[in-house]
Amino acid sequence: MKQQIDYSEGPLKIYAADGTVAYRFAKVSFDSSDQGLSTTELQTDSSKVVLTLQSANDLCAQKTTYEEAHSPRSRTRRVEIYPRGMLKDVWRLNYIDDSGLRHNFKFKRGFADSGGRIYTQVNGHDGELIAELKNEKRKDSWLTQGSKSKEVRVLTLSCTEDSPMEQLIAFMALVLSRVDRCGF
Repeated sequence: MKQQIDYSEGPLKIYAADGTVAYRFAKVSFDSSDQGLSTTELQTDSSKVVLTLQSANDLCAQKTTYEEAHSPRSRTRRVEIYPRGMLKDVWRLNYIDDSGLRHNFKFKRGFADSGGRIYTQVNGHDGELIAELKNEKRKDSWLTQGSKSKEVRVLTLSCTEDSPMEQLIAFMALVLSRVDRCGF
């Protein structure tokens, strides 16, 4: 996913390793006043909505919660950000699987960038590493096309085979969006 956020051509493209557009991410509504109301969507490459997260407190430097609206198909997905001033923020995400079991994860973000590692959480403690977000500069032609630069800054998601892929992709886009708007 390109790190430069630009909605002028529609939702942000999230690429698969082969350069095809796998998903799209859009902040479909955002109240820039002090209300903090926002709606974000993860969409397929054909713009079908896969996941919608809403926030009533999407504000910089304040605890923020993004939640999936409750519905019969809802997995009650949730992302929470706990800002800590000059210290690294705490990011948590969770969802309920088809069997009704809640899965919890913690993102340990790098101090001055969007990258970091995502771990399972078991009884409040870090479990196994399931994913990593990396800041990279890439030279792939499908990324640099239309750019004056020969390389493009991207945020890359690497994850284990059994990880909750769509939740992690949406999370990656939220991280990038939040860091772009609020800074480090």
